[in-house]
Amino acid sequence: MMKKSMSILMLTGILLLILVGCNPFKEETSPIPTPQPGATEPAIETPTGSPIEPTEPEPIIPPPSPPPPPPANPLPKEGMVQLIYGGVSQNEGKQIALTFDSGWEYDHTGQLLQVLEDYQVTATFFLRAGWVEDHPDLALEIAGKGHQIESHSMAHGHMGSMTREQMESDLIRANEIYLRVLGIVPTMFRPPYGEFNDLLLTVLKEQGYQYAVMWTVDSHDWAETMNGKQVTKQYVIDRVLTRATDNGIVLMHVGGLMTIEALPEIITGLRDAGYQLVTVKSTL
Repeated sequence: MMKKSMSILMLTGILLLILVGCNPFKEETSPIPTPQPGATEPAIETPTGSPIEPTEPEPIIPPPSPPPPPPANPLPKEGMVQLIYGGVSQNEGKQIALTFDSGWEYDHTGQLLQVLEDYQVTATFFLRAGWVEDHPDLALEIAGKGHQIESHSMAHGHMGSMTREQMESDLIRANEIYLRVLGIVPTMFRPPYGEFNDLLLTVLKEQGYQYAVMWTVDSHDWAETMNGKQVTKQYVIDRVLTRATDNGIVLMHVGGLMTIEALPEIITGLRDAGYQLVTVKSTL
């Protein structure tokens, strides 16, 4: 009886274990670990380096336009001097003339002459007759160094708007000073401000002149600004070198603001480009 009761108890216990899911005969499985507080999942690796972004093609900047060619010398008119912008020489090799106008400034004339001497350049000076009369020692020094001297009027007036009588008076007085101080009779005339008309060209012819001389390159050395741009030493150098042409005539000034500073590099730049530096009369 007692054995029967024990058997019943064992079967009842086994049934209870089965019902609550605790099968004593089931294989043991490892529990799934739970993440600890604050732990993070490993990051997914991504390629290193900056992402390659598409780039736009650089804009094509066209080269600067070349400067316009200098004006051609017009055909001479009957009873007038020849108007020239550039020389007409057929000599072999390239040549160009540096010219210097004088108005009233004179303080740096000695320095200008020294630069020309240091670089062995013979230039052409268009001297206002009033300047020659006021500074005869400087005018004689220019002549003594072998530079060509020509006329730039008596008073540097606007001769294109003068009457015949005013033109004649200016030129006669100027020619008298050139002869008295320098012993020369000019044959070339540079109109002040580049202003002229047929009447002036006629009166010049009557007064014994042969040429009215303009230029192919205006260095702008007389200005502080030009078209909103500062006229610096480099501006003057670049303007002359980029506009140089065979038989060209360069306009500069005795009292130019950047003339002396720019002149050495202008001279060497022209020579490096194959130019011989000559006087205006050598280009005609």
